[in-house]
Amino acid sequence: MAVALVLIALVFVVIAVASALAARQAAREIHQLSQSIEMLHRDLAPAMSALQAVSGEGQRLATLVGHEADELVQDSRRLREGLRERLANLEAIYEVLEEEVEETALDLAVSLRNFRRGAGWFSRLRRLLGGRRRR
Repeated sequence: MAVALVLIALVFVVIAVASALAARQAAREIHQLSQSIEMLHRDLAPAMSALQAVSGEGQRLATLVGHEADELVQDSRRLREGLRERLANLEAIYEVLEEEVEETALDLAVSLRNFRRGAGWFSRLRRLLGGRRRR
Protein backbone atom coordinates (compact mmCIF):
# COMPACT_ATOMS: atom_id res chain seq x y z
CA MET A 1 0.00 0.00 0.00
CA ALA A 2 2.86 2.34 0.71
CA VAL A 3 4.15 1.78 -2.80
CA ALA A 4 0.75 2.62 -4.24
CA LEU A 5 0.71 5.82 -2.19
CA VAL A 6 4.18 6.73 -3.42
CA LEU A 7 3.09 6.01 -6.98
CA ILE A 8 0.00 8.16 -6.58
CA ALA A 9 2.15 10.94 -5.07
CA LEU A 10 4.61 10.66 -7.98
CA VAL A 11 1.74 10.85 -10.50
CA PHE A 12 0.46 13.98 -8.74
CA VAL A 13 3.98 15.49 -8.82
CA VAL A 14 4.26 14.67 -12.55
CA ILE A 15 0.82 16.20 -13.15
CA ALA A 16 1.82 19.30 -11.15
CA VAL A 17 5.12 19.66 -13.03
CA ALA A 18 3.36 19.19 -16.40
CA SER A 19 0.74 21.72 -15.40
CA ALA A 20 3.43 24.18 -14.29
CA LEU A 21 5.33 23.70 -17.56
CA ALA A 22 2.13 24.12 -19.58
CA ALA A 23 1.22 27.25 -17.60
CA ARG A 24 4.74 28.63 -18.11
CA GLN A 25 4.54 27.91 -21.88
CA ALA A 26 1.06 29.52 -22.05
CA ALA A 27 2.35 32.57 -20.17
CA ARG A 28 5.25 32.88 -22.62
CA GLU A 29 2.90 32.60 -25.62
CA ILE A 30 0.48 35.11 -24.07
CA HIS A 31 3.41 37.51 -23.53
CA GLN A 32 4.51 37.07 -27.16
CA LEU A 33 0.95 37.56 -28.35
CA SER A 34 0.68 40.70 -26.22
CA GLN A 35 3.90 42.07 -27.72
CA SER A 36 2.67 41.29 -31.26
CA ILE A 37 -0.63 43.05 -30.54
CA GLU A 38 1.22 46.05 -29.12
CA MET A 39 3.45 46.22 -32.22
CA LEU A 40 0.40 46.00 -34.48
CA HIS A 41 -1.25 48.75 -32.46
CA ARG A 42 1.82 50.96 -32.87
CA ASP A 43 2.02 50.21 -36.60
CA LEU A 44 -1.69 50.67 -37.21
CA ALA A 45 -2.16 53.82 -35.10
CA PRO A 46 -0.75 56.18 -37.80
CA ALA A 47 -2.70 54.35 -40.51
CA MET A 48 -5.90 54.66 -38.47
CA SER A 49 -5.21 58.37 -37.89
CA ALA A 50 -4.62 58.88 -41.60
CA LEU A 51 -7.78 56.92 -42.40
CA GLN A 52 -9.77 59.10 -39.99
CA ALA A 53 -8.32 62.24 -41.59
CA VAL A 54 -9.17 60.97 -45.08
CA SER A 55 -12.64 60.04 -43.89
CA GLY A 56 -13.14 63.52 -42.44
CA GLU A 57 -11.90 65.08 -45.67
CA GLY A 58 -14.22 62.82 -47.65
CA GLN A 59 -17.18 63.90 -45.53
CA ARG A 60 -16.24 67.56 -45.99
CA LEU A 61 -15.91 67.04 -49.73
CA ALA A 62 -19.26 65.22 -49.89
CA THR A 63 -20.91 68.09 -48.02
CA LEU A 64 -19.32 70.63 -50.38
CA VAL A 65 -20.45 68.67 -53.44
CA GLY A 66 -23.94 68.44 -51.96
CA HIS A 67 -24.11 72.20 -51.48
CA GLU A 68 -22.84 72.81 -55.01
CA ALA A 69 -25.45 70.42 -56.41
CA ASP A 70 -28.18 72.25 -54.47
CA GLU A 71 -26.99 75.57 -55.87
CA LEU A 72 -26.97 74.15 -59.41
CA VAL A 73 -30.54 72.93 -58.97
CA GLN A 74 -31.63 76.34 -57.67
CA ASP A 75 -29.88 78.12 -60.55
CA SER A 76 -31.50 75.76 -63.03
CA ARG A 77 -34.94 76.51 -61.55
CA ARG A 78 -34.35 80.24 -61.75
CA LEU A 79 -33.16 79.90 -65.35
CA ARG A 80 -36.24 77.88 -66.34
CA GLU A 81 -38.55 80.39 -64.65
CA GLY A 82 -36.81 83.28 -66.41
CA LEU A 83 -37.07 81.48 -69.75
CA ARG A 84 -40.78 80.86 -69.18
CA GLU A 85 -41.33 84.55 -68.44
CA ARG A 86 -39.39 85.61 -71.53
CA LEU A 87 -41.24 83.11 -73.69
CA ALA A 88 -44.57 84.46 -72.41
CA ASN A 89 -43.39 88.00 -73.19
CA LEU A 90 -42.24 86.91 -76.64
CA GLU A 91 -45.62 85.30 -77.32
CA ALA A 92 -47.37 88.52 -76.27
CA ILE A 93 -45.11 90.57 -78.57
CA TYR A 94 -45.80 88.14 -81.44
CA GLU A 95 -49.55 88.48 -80.92
CA VAL A 96 -49.34 92.30 -80.89
CA LEU A 97 -47.14 92.30 -84.01
CA GLU A 98 -49.51 89.90 -85.76
CA GLU A 99 -52.47 92.18 -85.02
CA GLU A 100 -50.53 95.23 -86.22
CA VAL A 101 -49.48 93.52 -89.45
CA GLU A 102 -53.06 92.41 -90.10
CA GLU A 103 -54.37 95.92 -89.45
CA THR A 104 -51.69 97.46 -91.68
CA ALA A 105 -52.46 94.98 -94.46
CA LEU A 106 -56.17 95.79 -94.21
CA ASP A 107 -55.45 99.54 -94.20
CA LEU A 108 -53.21 99.13 -97.24
CA ALA A 109 -55.88 97.11 -99.08
CA VAL A 110 -58.51 99.73 -98.29
CA SER A 111 -56.17 102.52 -99.40
CA LEU A 112 -55.39 100.75 -102.68
CA ARG A 113 -59.08 100.14 -103.36
CA ASN A 114 -59.85 103.77 -102.59
CA PHE A 115 -57.00 104.89 -104.81
CA ARG A 116 -58.27 102.73 -107.67
CA ARG A 117 -61.76 104.05 -107.22
CA GLY A 118 -60.41 107.57 -107.04
CA ALA A 119 -58.34 107.02 -110.16
CA GLY A 120 -61.41 105.67 -111.91
CA TRP A 121 -63.40 108.76 -110.99
CA PHE A 122 -60.58 110.97 -112.04
CA SER A 123 -60.38 109.45 -115.52
CA ARG A 124 -64.19 109.63 -115.90
CA LEU A 125 -64.17 113.24 -114.83
CA ARG A 126 -61.40 113.96 -117.30
CA ARG A 127 -63.31 112.34 -120.15
CA LEU A 128 -66.40 114.27 -119.24
CA LEU A 129 -64.51 117.50 -119.25
CA GLY A 130 -63.21 116.75 -122.70
CA GLY A 131 -59.64 116.02 -121.94
CA ARG A 132 -57.83 113.82 -124.37
CA ARG A 133 -55.17 111.42 -123.59
CA ARG A 134 -51.74 112.12 -124.91
CA ARG A 135 -49.90 109.40 -126.66
